[in-house]
Amino acid sequence: MIKALKEHKLADEYYTPRYAVEPLLEYLPNNITIWECAGNDSNITLLLRGHGYNVIETHIDNGFDFLKDEPNFDFDMIITNPPFSLKNGFLERAYAYNKPFCFLLPLTALEGIKRGKLYSKYGVEVMVFNRRIQFANGGNVWFSSGWFCHNVLPDKLIFKELKNG
Repeated sequence: MIKALKEHKLADEYYTPRYAVEPLLEYLPNNITIWECAGNDSNITLLLRGHGYNVIETHIDNGFDFLKDEPNFDFDMIITNPPFSLKNGFLERAYAYNKPFCFLLPLTALEGIKRGKLYSKYGVEVMVFNRRIQFANGGNVWFSSGWFCHNVLPDKLIFKELKNG
């Protein structure tokens, strides 16, 4: 059972390359605190800090469960690449905070009854890329991903070119 859980966790962790975060930068306000709630020395955190953002990073491996724990810090926005198998819980929790967020998710996250209800109730903006992201921890993926945002992008659907990778 433990081996199966570890294998599942590894199959569910796709590490975000910096070039996949760069298209978000033009939409982020200055002087905000960003919570990277699934980060563990992530490229998201490194890139955002490199552009002058205050980033608070938490991760379940470091004792903070985004789905259960309450933060003891202030933040203005959440930006993360959540475990894809937990996307419903992450979306529900992020909407409940009533703050802007950006989640890197497979484009198939547009589908689904639960997610459809959340998007209908709260709204969603999606940044779609011209090609698939090659995640940093190995190889090609069969799916396309994009940034699913709330109160961040100026339009409901934005198309962006990935510059590197």
